[in-house]
Amino acid sequence: MSLAHALAILGYRSLHFPQDDVTRREVTEYLANGSGPLRLSVLDRLDALTDSPICATFEALDAAYPGSRFILTTRDKESWLESCRTYWGSWVDSYLRARPRDPLPAYLIPIHARIYGTSTFDRDRFATAYDEYDDRVRRRFANRSQDLLTINICAGETWLPLCRFLGLSVPKARFPKLNPTE
Repeated sequence: MSLAHALAILGYRSLHFPQDDVTRREVTEYLANGSGPLRLSVLDRLDALTDSPICATFEALDAAYPGSRFILTTRDKESWLESCRTYWGSWVDSYLRARPRDPLPAYLIPIHARIYGTSTFDRDRFATAYDEYDDRVRRRFANRSQDLLTINICAGETWLPLCRFLGLSVPKARFPKLNPTE
C-alpha cells in the first residue's frame, strides 16, 4: 500500500490491490486457464498496480506490456511471516472459509493458491513461497536489470532508489508508511 501511494505522489495513476469486477474476472480467468500474456482493462486508465493480483500474474503482465517496469518489495522473511500470520488470523482465513463463492473470496482464493500454494495461512508453505517468488522474479529479470527494482521499504529504502529507477526527482513529501505492524 505504501508503494502505491508513493507512486501516486510521483504522479502515477496507481492502485493498490485492483479488485473491480472486470479485473477480478480477467485475473481469475487467467489463473484458471492462462498461459501467455495477460492484459488488464484497468491498465487502460492506470499506470501502476500493486499487491497480490499482480504478484500472481507478473510474468503474464510482463509478456503483455513489453518495456514495463516492475518493483519487487522485500522485507525480512520472519517479520513478513509474522505479519501474514497476524493478517490471515485476524480475518482472511475465517472470511475465505465462510464465503468462498462471494466475489472477493472467489478472487482471493486462486490468487493465494497461485502465490502461496494454499488460500489459508500455513507458515511452512508461506516461507517456501516467499523464497520461490523472490527467485522467480529475479530469474525473470536476470538479463533486464533496468526493468526491475528490488526495494526494502521496511528497512528504510524509500524515495532515492525508487526515483532513480523511475528517472524522477526525489519529492519533498515524506514517503508514505501505511499498514505498519506494531
